[in-house]
Amino acid sequence: MDPMTTSRKASLSRALSLVLVLSACAFPAAGAETVPLSIGDAVRMAVEKNLGLKVATYSPAIAETGIRKARAIYDPLLSAQANHQGSNLQAAPQSFFVDRQRAFTFDASISQLLPSGATTSLSFNNFWSKDNFGLPTSRFAQPQLTLSFSQPLLQGLGREVTERGITTADDATDSALAGWNQQALNTAATARNQYLVLVKARESLATRQASLTLAREVQAQNEARVNAGVLAAYQLQDSRLGVLQARKNLLDAERAEKDAVDQLRTTLHLAEGTAVATTPPPFEPSDVSEADALRTATLRRPDIVSARVAVRTAEFNERVSRNLALPSLALQGSGGITGLDTSYGDAIGDMGSAKYPNWSVGLSFSVPLGNHSARADVAANRLIASQARTQLAATEESATLEVRTALRALSSAREQIGVTEQGVTAAEVLMASYLKRQQLGLATTKDVLDVSASLTLARENLTAARADYQTAFTNLWKATGELLDRQGIRIEGTAIASRTRKGTP
Repeated sequence: MDPMTTSRKASLSRALSLVLVLSACAFPAAGAETVPLSIGDAVRMAVEKNLGLKVATYSPAIAETGIRKARAIYDPLLSAQANHQGSNLQAAPQSFFVDRQRAFTFDASISQLLPSGATTSLSFNNFWSKDNFGLPTSRFAQPQLTLSFSQPLLQGLGREVTERGITTADDATDSALAGWNQQALNTAATARNQYLVLVKARESLATRQASLTLAREVQAQNEARVNAGVLAAYQLQDSRLGVLQARKNLLDAERAEKDAVDQLRTTLHLAEGTAVATTPPPFEPSDVSEADALRTATLRRPDIVSARVAVRTAEFNERVSRNLALPSLALQGSGGITGLDTSYGDAIGDMGSAKYPNWSVGLSFSVPLGNHSARADVAANRLIASQARTQLAATEESATLEVRTALRALSSAREQIGVTEQGVTAAEVLMASYLKRQQLGLATTKDVLDVSASLTLARENLTAARADYQTAFTNLWKATGELLDRQGIRIEGTAIASRTRKGTP
């Protein structure tokens, strides 16, 4: 066999194998620390280290403090008051007798709001009085223990109205959590896509490196054939141009690879100069049910969750405003016992006998004439609830469109892989054919280089199709809201805001 033919075949074999070798290479800088990353590692690192996401983590935690603040309505209120007063008065005109009166009071009470809207209080009042008249009543103590309550019967009746602040704060926390999840999804999708861009850039770099290797082999063989007198010298110009074009393409690929590395390194907050070793992601089956994807999106998408929380809040506010538009009618009552004696101790004993009880019961009613402010609130909250329901419908409609678009893109990308694989096979066969033709003098150097460029393009198309296929999964999982789960990321609720906040004492 012709030694030149053997050399040409060996060069082609090396060029083909170089694609596979270089595509797995991370191209690390000399002396740089290399961090091996899978696509899942990159997504997890982005979620853990993203500063914007760390800032957003505070929002649910801050919102949760609003729940604890709103629950303070059930904190018992303890109050106390002490007062000492006195007077010196002239008993009568032209009288030298001075009426000296002294009184001391000490009152303490504790009140508690109940879920029904009722307010109860227990008060203990102490009254001491003395004067200088010298009568049996000139010195006495009068302690009194009273239990009172006030229960709304119309406006303010019920747990829903009583705990409106708690419910609103709880919804605000759920909304903040949904906002955090949305930002986490965006961060994960960005990191995943940037990883895929880097993998694509490196595979393209490997392909163009192989193309340059082949162009140089053709140039070397042409020079040998010209020196042997079996090839016209002008064909050296074609091979030189082929090498220059391949070098230019390689430089573009190197620049794109470095840009992709810098972008991913910034997203993952890696130190400057850190080399990243990548691995092409595994092939994922594309048999995704549209019904399942839409169902998942309805349950998992943060924007739908947030819109649903907004509807819940708006409808709740509408119900509360209707209650607050009712007249104020309250059942009020109290009961107690009183003691009376010249000494405080005897007065306490007298109170313990319960000989002198007191009680009261009644109704309190009030309503603004016209009640325009409350009616306006009802109308406004009704409109806000309608707006929220419309927004939810629009969000669900947009999500449905996004999911279906992502599914079509996934199906198309899967088919394009098959097409581009066949294109690479055809281009490789054509390349081998033109190499043989050149040996027989039936093809020029330019023909061989043109076919080589077609082979390079076919390989890059296959690389792009594979990357597009993985990107389609990114878009689909982001559209359904399950990207974090798909990448094995589990975020405990306590890391953002306590999921056991309901019922927390």
